Amino acid sequence: MNMQLLKSMLCGLLVAAAGASHAYPDKAITIIVPFGAGTINDINARDFAQVLSAVAQQPVVVENRTGAEGTIGGQALLSAPADGHTLVFSSNSLTVFDPLMKKQVPYDPVKDIVPVCGAGRTNLLLNASGSSPYRSVADVVAAAKAQPGKLTFAHSSTSTRLAGELFQQAAGIKLTGVPYRASVAALTEIGAGQVDLMFIDRVSAAPFYDTGKVRPLAASGEQRLKALPQAPTFAESGLPGVSVLPWFGLYASGKSSPAVLRQVSELVGKAVKSPEMAANAEKRGLEPFTLCGEALVKYRLEEMELWRGVIKKAGIEPQ
Repeated sequence: MNMQLLKSMLCGLLVAAAGASHAYPDKAITIIVPFGAGTINDINARDFAQVLSAVAQQPVVVENRTGAEGTIGGQALLSAPADGHTLVFSSNSLTVFDPLMKKQVPYDPVKDIVPVCGAGRTNLLLNASGSSPYRSVADVVAAAKAQPGKLTFAHSSTSTRLAGELFQQAAGIKLTGVPYRASVAALTEIGAGQVDLMFIDRVSAAPFYDTGKVRPLAASGEQRLKALPQAPTFAESGLPGVSVLPWFGLYASGKSSPAVLRQVSELVGKAVKSPEMAANAEKRGLEPFTLCGEALVKYRLEEMELWRGVIKKAGIEPQ
């Protein structure tokens, strides 16, 4: 075989190989939501799926894979091909709180579930019954110091529980936690005066604000919320260390190659930074949160360190 013929054959193989490859994504993308339909996580995931579909020029399907407080969704991600066509949309509970609060998880939440991009975050507010005498953080702190352990705070998730613990530690007070299975039940009892306080996001509490049954006392974040300008920030209330900002993000399988992760990050980054996504965030009462790649990895680790300290000081044992 002469050299010219060999070169022609090699060129032909390269052309064929190039023709056989496809730009990512080359088929439908599945977004796994590890929580139930109708939850804030699910609603935001479906908003994002529409934006991603337009950017990717491919269908984007949302699948709710519920169970074990999100773990089933994580397992579903790791069972799928690590080609970037299966992602998880979740709050930070899956990859920040699970490693700290659960004794056993069937995968490594830090190494096996890789952050791609943030997709919005919300502010937790401290709330009291509309009929209670507490109209400020100072009122709550004074009452709690006068009678340690008498005031109660409701919690229906890890984030709302740990927000209460952080508040106690920052203010130097003692409250009694009351667990609930659902935030609506907790808010209902706050409104009825059965429980004194609760940390919850504005969207969840909005119907109770509208009726006056629940009163917002202070909000996390650096600035007051546009929708609740009457509620000061915790910094304005004298407790700058109380900042609880649950966030949502897209995650990929840790089995993915660096090339796949790069492609996914570029695609998802375009979607989360689009005007459409900003409009969705405002509609849902979220703040823009568009950290991607290593910046989001770093942010997650910082969050874990913060909450690890809170958990240890509160004496909470992983379950």
